[in-house]
Amino acid sequence: MRGLRWQLAWFYLVLAIPALLVVERAAFGWKFEYLLTQLDDGRVQRALEVELRQLLTAAQAGARDAELEQRLHALVLRLERPRESLQTRAAFVLLELAEHPFQVQFRLPGRGVWQVGGNDHRDAAVQRDWQVTAAVPLHDAEAELRLRLAVASPWQINLSVLSFEWTLAVAYLVLFLFGSAWFLRQRVLQRVARIGDAAQRWAAGDFSARLADASADELGRLADDLNRMALDLAALVETRAELATLSARQQVARDLHDTVKQKVFALSLQLEAARSAVSPQVAHQGVAEALSLVAEVQAELSEVLLELRSDADPWVDVVLPLQQRLQDFARRSECRVDSELVASLPLAAAQADALLRIVDEALANVWRHARATAVEVILSRRGVHVTLIVGDNGCGLTSVRQDGMGLSNMRDRARELPDGALQLASAEAGGTQVRLSFHCGSECGS
Repeated sequence: MRGLRWQLAWFYLVLAIPALLVVERAAFGWKFEYLLTQLDDGRVQRALEVELRQLLTAAQAGARDAELEQRLHALVLRLERPRESLQTRAAFVLLELAEHPFQVQFRLPGRGVWQVGGNDHRDAAVQRDWQVTAAVPLHDAEAELRLRLAVASPWQINLSVLSFEWTLAVAYLVLFLFGSAWFLRQRVLQRVARIGDAAQRWAAGDFSARLADASADELGRLADDLNRMALDLAALVETRAELATLSARQQVARDLHDTVKQKVFALSLQLEAARSAVSPQVAHQGVAEALSLVAEVQAELSEVLLELRSDADPWVDVVLPLQQRLQDFARRSECRVDSELVASLPLAAAQADALLRIVDEALANVWRHARATAVEVILSRRGVHVTLIVGDNGCGLTSVRQDGMGLSNMRDRARELPDGALQLASAEAGGTQVRLSFHCGSECGS
């Protein structure tokens, strides 16, 4: 009996046997009442009238008292086989209630009264509340043949003779109720409640809760499985936290590389130009440009910190910051910048940041490696398809490290965009072309 289902089956089987006995007694009592309704339909009356005439004929023919009594015994024997003599299917009820269920009484005026059958030793408990009488008038009196049931009803037997059994039945019912309540509480309800409490703690993030259930049944095995699940969830949450921290660090590293590092590089160039300037005016311009770069570095750092906040604006129109970047690049690099930009392109904050960082890295590569004199930037949108092209007239891909961190960051950011794809190719007229395409979703531009 290791399984909970087997425990429940055996428990209710043991408790159900007395209940089945009570049900059987109730069905037996109903059969008895059904038998009485069948006996009251006139069949017994007709049989007694036929038997009474035969007894009177024998008595008038000079039959002795012993012969008349023998005829009555024969009648009782026939009645004790009521299925054949009375044609009733419920006859078995009488035979289970008493060995001799019928009592016959024959009264013949002038000769006496004969009584045969019945359980004389149980007369005190027997209630003869059913009888049938057949009578034949004679010249000076009336002959009578009376049939009575010499048994008590099943209900009377249960209430009187079997009172001890009824006491046991009541005691059993009480034990059944308390036993069922105890079993369900100890073996099922309390254990299920403990499982529910642990599940609530797990849902709240407390995976230290454990189910102390050493049973080998279904609930015990479920508790073991849930304990293992809690351990796995705790490990998963810890792993996700570590991955989130690592991802945040990588994100900050990419942002610093694509923004602050580029600005610091430009700052170093401006300071070097100011130091080597031959006139105060040129030096003053270099210092002013350096101060402007310092302000931009501070702004870029503020943007990085803002991205780490959860309450940042979820949508950004990428066109305005892109125009500002192109103007700053043209002023510092002395390259001609031609742009063809869509009028407005609101993007999710993460998508806008990825696109702008890719532009920053592409322009930084033009300044540091390409030795270009002109840059062309195109930003277009058709439906949900967005395309960004950054091309230059520099020395081409040979000057760009294919395994550098800058290109790696650009590819990573492109993969973060929906259906994002980044391509680097040599332009037809020389130089390098960076092409980014992605889907901005149905909300962009709305």
